Amino acid sequence: MLLDRKRINRWTRWFAIILVVVFALGTVFMGVGSKTGNIFAGCAKGAPSASSQSFEDREAYYKDQISQNPQDNVSMLALANLYADDTVGRYDDAITWFNNALALDPSNADLQLRIASIYMNKTQNYDAAIKVLTDLTAKAPDNANAFLYLGQAAKSAGQNQTAILAWTRYLALAPTSEFAATLKDEITKLSALPAVTPSTSTVPGSSGATLPASPGASLPATPAQNP
Repeated sequence: MLLDRKRINRWTRWFAIILVVVFALGTVFMGVGSKTGNIFAGCAKGAPSASSQSFEDREAYYKDQISQNPQDNVSMLALANLYADDTVGRYDDAITWFNNALALDPSNADLQLRIASIYMNKTQNYDAAIKVLTDLTAKAPDNANAFLYLGQAAKSAGQNQTAILAWTRYLALAPTSEFAATLKDEITKLSALPAVTPSTSTVPGSSGATLPASPGASLPATPAQNP
């Protein structure tokens, strides 16, 4: 069964929920991107809780912590998650603070996926998501989720050939994925459409695979995984 936009968007929301849960658990138990412990470590020293403090109190607290220690990425992540909460909905501010935390930990793939997820699911800024994910695939060519998200963002932006490359790479990395059969059908469908992006396009991390020469051409060969 072909993968229509509504179904892909529903999958994207599922991925976003899973990513948020994994990100939150990683933050709590491992202190994502931090050497100082989990996000709630500050509770012992008076960190505000969602149940007892207002949004303004929590925002002020985390900003104060950051002003005292500009390297405090635990507070940065807490502030970013505060802004990203759907009851607050300050997604641009969330992205700003996730990027600030990322600047302290540039290799943190989970942070880039989180930023891309907000662009895709909250602000519908697919071009920005593509930029984030393209950077991630260049740095982490074996990160299957990066290619899965990149394919969705590219398709949503009308960049069909980029979506083909991204999903082809995803299938190379995760050939037994539950989405494999459906994505293969989607690639076939997109390959039959007029080209939107140049036929010489490549996706970082895809080992230089090229796009079909013309609409309806055979699918690009599955790129070999980088060593």
